[in-house]
Amino acid sequence: AQLPRLGCFPAGHYAGLIEMNGDKLNPCAIIDLTDWAELENADGSAFPVTPTKLRDLASGDFSKVTSSLNHLYDALLNDGVVYSATAPAFRYVAALLGDHESRAALTPSWDGEKFPLRGKLLSWLADVAFDVSIEQEQRIREWGEYSPTEPFPDFLNIRSIYPEAFPGVASYFDDSDPRVVEAALVAAVRFLESPALAMHRRRLTPLLENVLAQSSSERHRSLASEALASWEQGRMLMEPPTDPLPSDGRGKDHNSHDKRGSVDEPPF
Repeated sequence: AQLPRLGCFPAGHYAGLIEMNGDKLNPCAIIDLTDWAELENADGSAFPVTPTKLRDLASGDFSKVTSSLNHLYDALLNDGVVYSATAPAFRYVAALLGDHESRAALTPSWDGEKFPLRGKLLSWLADVAFDVSIEQEQRIREWGEYSPTEPFPDFLNIRSIYPEAFPGVASYFDDSDPRVVEAALVAAVRFLESPALAMHRRRLTPLLENVLAQSSSERHRSLASEALASWEQGRMLMEPPTDPLPSDGRGKDHNSHDKRGSVDEPPF
């Protein structure tokens, strides 16, 4: 069955940040080309409720948007459990956030002083990314005594979306609302677990140090601290060791105080 179209937008404005096929991030295309009847949410078949709720996120109608936000958490991320319909929903939310023409729909007048809708959507992406992280997957394997090699397909499907979803999240790093900026940074940190996005860690380091690490939220400060330590460790592991006594005998001895080079040279 064909769902009513509630507004279609061109491919994400920030798609140029990472090489990708722009069609993947077209919100309407994601909904229209997904076979929702073959997918499940917490209540069973994802069709027709999930695609309808996703479209309603950009409706501007308070009751519909509220119901759709509840659906994201109750049916697609139920108590930290993801479903086969979660991946395309994740892709759609990321597409909606990154789409230039949808910005007005994501800043409804009824937001007021509440936590903005765009911040709520960024937080949902971050929550999903946390629940499908490698760390969480390892915990589940230990709790359930799964084989270490047993794949979690739904986790892998969602993690594979990070590179194409990252530009939309990054477009909120300069949002006018500090709460939205922090929500975007939290999501970005979760995404940067992906090796495909490792080259962005150095660029995000100052934002984490100056924004997230200074947050009033203890949880955000802790996340920034953990991420910065992990990224620094990864950077050091990627740097080639230096030979204190080069074989040609022309190098400085091990007591030399000369600098090894600029710390700004990217390690990736």
